[in-house]
Amino acid sequence: MPKKSKIRIGITMGDPNGIGPEVLTRALNYLHPFNNWTPLIFGDLEIINGINKSLGSSLSYESIPNNYDLPIEELDDSFCIHVIDLPIKNNRNWELGLCSSWGGASAFKYIHNAIKWANKKKINAVVTAPISKEAIFSAGYDFPGHTEIFSHYSNGARSVMMLSVDNLRASMVTLHMSLRRALDSLTPELILEVIEISDSGLRRMGIKNPKLGIAGLNPHAGENGLFGDEEKQIIIPALDLARNKNLLCEGPFPPDTIFLEHRKGLFDAVVALYHDQALIPLKLYGFDRAVNITLGLPIIRTSPDHGTAFQLAPKLEANPSSMIESIKMALRMTSTSIRV
Repeated sequence: MPKKSKIRIGITMGDPNGIGPEVLTRALNYLHPFNNWTPLIFGDLEIINGINKSLGSSLSYESIPNNYDLPIEELDDSFCIHVIDLPIKNNRNWELGLCSSWGGASAFKYIHNAIKWANKKKINAVVTAPISKEAIFSAGYDFPGHTEIFSHYSNGARSVMMLSVDNLRASMVTLHMSLRRALDSLTPELILEVIEISDSGLRRMGIKNPKLGIAGLNPHAGENGLFGDEEKQIIIPALDLARNKNLLCEGPFPPDTIFLEHRKGLFDAVVALYHDQALIPLKLYGFDRAVNITLGLPIIRTSPDHGTAFQLAPKLEANPSSMIESIKMALRMTSTSIRV
C-alpha cells in the first residue's frame, strides 16, 4: 500500500500556447521524486502529453474526474501524475506562440477550477503558470491578472502581490493601474492595510516577528518636503498607524536605496508604493528565480514571475527555474517542514 502524500499542490498549466506547459513539465521532472507531496495538474492532458513527449521526460500523466467530492486514489507509479483534464474543444487552436481567445479561455478555465478545489480544501496550494492578459480579455474575462482572479473567487478578499527573489521580498500598495491613478489612490489607511497583510504573509512563510521597510514616494524620500510632501502627509501617518498596532516597520526610505538596505538584512521585506518601484530592482536582481506570491487570501498561491513568452514557446527552450522556485515556495508556505 503506497504511503499517502501529506501535501497536494495544484498547478495550473497557464496559456496552452505559451511556455507554461513546458516550464511546468520541466519543473516536475526536476523536482521528482516528490518528497511527501504530490502535484495535481489543472490543464489539457493532450497538450501536457505532447509537450512531455517532445521533452523526452520520464514522467507520465493520467486524467482523473473533475470532482472534488470524490477521494483521489494514490497512484502506485511514482512517475505518473494526476491531471484534471479541462480541454476546450470549441474553436480549439493549439499552436505554440499564438495569442488567442481560445488560449485565454483555456487558461481561465484551469485557474477557476483550481480555485474551486482550493476553496474546498482538496488541494493545499495553487501554483499558476503564466497567462496572457490580452488573451484573457479577448476571451471575455475582465481581470488584469491572476491576483485579481483569485481575489474575486475567494469571496472578494483583499489581496496583495509580493515578489520574492532569494532573500529579497517586496509587496506593493498599488498594482495594475496607471502610475497617475496609483499615486492618487495612496492613503495612510491603504498603506497600513498592505503592511498588515505583508506582516501576516511573512509569518506564514515562517518568519517570526517580521520587520518591514516602507519606501518613500519621491526622490530622497522627499528630502524633508523639498521634493514633495507625500512622505509627511501620507506615508509617515501610515507608519504611525502601523506602530500603534505593534507592527515592526521603518521608513520612509529613499526609493533608490531601500533595496540595498534590504539586502543588508535591515528588514525582511519592502513595502513599495507602486508596481515598478518593486519589480524593476527585483527582476534585475534575479529574474529567473523570482516568485510571485498572492497574500491576504485563504488560498496559498504562487507563480513564476515571467509571462507566456509566446515568441519563445515554439522553441521549447524555456528556463523552468522560476516555476521550480514557485513550487518550493508553495510547499514552504504550506508546511515549513517539507524539504524539496
